[in-house]
Formats: sequence, structure tokens, C-alpha cells
Amino acid sequence: MNRDTSKRQDSPDGILPVAQDKRPMTQSSYALVFWSSGIIVQIMVIGQYLLYPTGSLNFIQVLAAGIVASIGVALLMTFQGHAGMKYGIPFIVQGRTSFGTKGTKFVAILRCIPAIAWNGIGTWIGALALEQVTNTLFGFSNVWVYFFLILSLQSILAYRGIETISKFNGAMSFIIFSMLIYFFYVVFSEGNIDFSTASEIPGSWGLAWIAGMMAAFANWTTVILNSSDLTRQINPKGKSILKTSAIANFAGVLPPWLFMIVSGMFIGLATGSTDPIAGLVQLSPNPVFGIVLLVFIILAQITSNLTLNILPPALAFQDIFKTSWRGGIIYVSILSVVTAPWLLFSSDYFFKFQNFYSSFLGPAAAIMIADYFIIRKRKLNIEKLYDENHYNYKSGFSPVGMGSLICGAIVSFLFLDYSWLIGFPFTFMLFLTMKKLGADQYFEKKVA
Repeated sequence: MNRDTSKRQDSPDGILPVAQDKRPMTQSSYALVFWSSGIIVQIMVIGQYLLYPTGSLNFIQVLAAGIVASIGVALLMTFQGHAGMKYGIPFIVQGRTSFGTKGTKFVAILRCIPAIAWNGIGTWIGALALEQVTNTLFGFSNVWVYFFLILSLQSILAYRGIETISKFNGAMSFIIFSMLIYFFYVVFSEGNIDFSTASEIPGSWGLAWIAGMMAAFANWTTVILNSSDLTRQINPKGKSILKTSAIANFAGVLPPWLFMIVSGMFIGLATGSTDPIAGLVQLSPNPVFGIVLLVFIILAQITSNLTLNILPPALAFQDIFKTSWRGGIIYVSILSVVTAPWLLFSSDYFFKFQNFYSSFLGPAAAIMIADYFIIRKRKLNIEKLYDENHYNYKSGFSPVGMGSLICGAIVSFLFLDYSWLIGFPFTFMLFLTMKKLGADQYFEKKVA
């Protein structure tokens, strides 16, 4: 099916290229969206689980792991999001050159599964927080009612489109950060944090530290892969795309990441709890402060879900199932319940779950970055991208792209705790080698 792309779409909610003058985000508003999206309990949990005595690392080692991981995430988001900002295209369209017209849909499904699961987990966390609020205020609660209430609220916000998501998250970023700063002030003034135990242990700068850093990195594997879905909403205003993307991503990722890693460690040190929500309640000096903190959690989970877990699959579903943006939102909401987030959000599944999907998505990002920057040299033919007769390769699948993805996933899975460290460079080099040997050349010529 051919598509007429001679006119770019006015709405940023579809999969056609978004014209620069129709993009709702600036460099600053993009960073603010990630400020609100990155303030999430999932990252806080990383700080808690890695720090002694729950984990095996000391305070400095956990902090270093968070810094290195956040820098790596921001750097790869900059590279992976370049095509989105330059051409206004989403991830699922960008992937056609790497995986083929059908192959990119397969990769998108792999990406949608953890996004939908995280949407359910984030909603469940918000429901647990609301349960604490109503128990404190009124002495009753129903977590299942709250779960579906929050799921409906964030779905309604997303239903109104990406521009609404951008404005809501930008406004909430100031409120969320203000609450977080106040939280730090109260906790320190109460003197509940004892750094001595977690600072004095030797910990490890070896495999345990690498595994911890990789676990933190893997948490945002999904965000890295579909960076174009959000960078395509930024108007660079004639400036260098690489520089604009780098500043936006580093300013958007590092501050919330470090705040949440440190917050998780503080909660663990002060309470010994491995449940961040229970720890926050325990640290609260009075019921009012506890309620403010729990409202903060609810807002943080909603803002994160909107940009990181609802937007990507809603865009992908438009190509996979030929649905509308609003139809995609409905699919995401229903499937988020099917994933049973009340089971996934536990210490038994948390890291294994994210390391498992990273085994596939890390190699996928390696392939797309190698294809765009080295094979295509940042030059894409938009007309061919949106013509499904092109990049069809072998029955819609690129032998090199899909073969590299499978091999990269196998290697990553064999080293599950270090999947990014090993799988990403392995897949990057394998894909380039296969491309240079001309393994896709015959199929590319057939559709040229």
C-alpha cells in the first residue's frame, strides 16, 4: 500500500512525518516532560535493591552505577532519537530500513510488551499509594477500584493527544520536583538517615557493580529504543539536531534519575524497607506530609505512563493494527490489565523481567543506530519509507536485521545480568559485518 507523504500531517498523534512548525515541544519542554516521567518508583527501587544490606553495593558504588547508567541512557537516546527530530518520523517507521516493513512491526511488538506491562505496574503503584491515602484519611480503601480509576484517568489524558500529554507533564514536573525537594528536607531534618553502615562496607567495583549498573541501564531500554517517538515532537528551530537532542536528553534524564536513585537509597537506609511506598509512609513525620508524598507518587506514575508506556504502543498500533491514536489508547489500557502488574511488581520478578526484555531490545537499538549512522549516514528517503513496496527485503523481513537481532538476543540472554554490556556491541558489529558483506543487497536491489 502506497502512502502520499507529499504533505506532512498537522497532528503529532499519527505516524506520518510531523512538520517542524507543527511540533508541540521545545528543547526545554521536552526536558521537563522527562523530569516528570523519570520521577518514578521503579527507579527508586533500583537504589533500594542495590544498596547494602538488601544488595551488595555501598553508597558510593550505587551512586556511581546510577550516574554511569543515566549518562549511557541519555547518550543512546540522543543517537536513537536523531532520525525522529530530523525527519519527524516515529520509531516504527524508522525501523523499516533496519528490519523491513514487517520486521519492524515484530520489533515494535517486542517493545510494546514491556511498555504495556510497565503501564500496568505504574498504575498499580499509584493505586497502592492511593490506598495508603484513603486509609490514613478515612480508614478504608479498595486498591482494585483505585487501579481502574487511575488507569481510566491517564487513558483519558492520553486520549486527548500528545500535545495534551506534553502540557500536562510539563506542568506536573514543577509540582513533582517541589514535593521531592521538600521530602529531602524533611528526611534530613529528622536525622533518620545513617550513612555509616552502607558507606563502610567494601562492596564491589567488579561484576556485582557492573550487574547493578546494567540493571539500572536496562530499566530504560524501552525508552532508548523508541526515542524518535518523542524527539519527533521537538522543533530544533534551525539549530544542530545532534546538539539539540543531546542537551534535551541529558537535561531531561540525569536530574530525575539521580534524584530517584538517591531517594531509594535514603528510604532503605532510614527504614530498612524494600517497599518504597511503605518506606515513604514510615518516614512521614505527620499524616499530612504522608498524604503529600503519596499524591506525589500517584502523579509521578501517571506522568511516566503517559510518555513512556502509553505513547509508544499507541503509535505502533496505528501501523500494526491500522487503528487510530484513540483506538491505540484503548488497546493499551485493556492489555495493561492482562499483564497482571500486581504480580510483576515484586522483588522476585523485577530485575529478571527488565533484563529479559533488554536481551531483545538492546540489540534492536544497536541495529537501528548502526543502520542510521553508519550504513545510511543519517540520510533517509521519506517517500520510500512510507511506500510499503520498499524495504520489503524477503517477504517483509530483512535477513540481516532479523538475523542480527536473533543472534544478539541469544548472546544477551546467555549473559542476562550483563545483556547490554555484551549484547549491544556484539549485535552492532554483527549487523555492520553482514551488511558490508552484502547479505541484504540482492533483496534491496529487487525493490529499488
